Amino acid sequence: MSTRVLISGGSGGIGGAVAAACAARGAWPIVGYFHHESRARDAVRTCGAGGTIRIDLTRDDFGLSDPLPETDVVVHCAGMITPQHSLVQSTPTELAHLLQVNALGPLRLTQTLLAESPGLRHVVFVLSTAVACRGTGPYALSKTTGLAVSRLLATELAPRGIRVDAIVPGWTETEMASAAAKSSGRCLDEIRSGHLDDRILRPDEIGELCAELLFDTSARPGGHLLVWDRRDSRDPAWLGLDSTFSLDPNHKHPLTNNV
Repeated sequence: MSTRVLISGGSGGIGGAVAAACAARGAWPIVGYFHHESRARDAVRTCGAGGTIRIDLTRDDFGLSDPLPETDVVVHCAGMITPQHSLVQSTPTELAHLLQVNALGPLRLTQTLLAESPGLRHVVFVLSTAVACRGTGPYALSKTTGLAVSRLLATELAPRGIRVDAIVPGWTETEMASAAAKSSGRCLDEIRSGHLDDRILRPDEIGELCAELLFDTSARPGGHLLVWDRRDSRDPAWLGLDSTFSLDPNHKHPLTNNV
């Protein structure tokens, strides 16, 4: 039976690329979406296999009337940004919603899959280099929380033989990136100019990296932290999930210190 990969946020640029890369390795992608059903269906057509499911990460029942589908792997790609850049000026409601979608919703989804999918064996969080406080306050807070969730889950689930990994990309060519640039008064061309070779990441690069993590490194122990930001490096850095890291403001390679 094909590996069943549930991808939250699968209708987005990175999520769709993850679905395609997994399908290319013979997996059965289950493309999760919230707003964009047509894009989710397009992603499945591109994959040539799979299904779709609407998931509301802000609700305890995810807006579902039936149990979640049997899942072997879950990849948390869903995410949102807020036009509010100030942590001080953010309202409790804004922060709560951001944390629900970017951190607590993925945690609840994992909890539910652990209860309903006995075959679950791998959990991957696709986050952002905002986890190193590179970015605006509310968004960085939510992604830093997501990284904490992944690290804590890795420790709890290791005795059960379930792997947890995290991918931490920088700016990537997506609609959300374009919206984030616009909300800060910039455009993606300005963003690109601050990157090596004037190029930010492509969704397919993240998709292939995720598929490599899921299918090509299955013999390795879990607990990877993959950091890739083209402000700093042309290639991803493969670290341990228990690594602490910061990003050099002079745009050098990630600084790491295992703890």
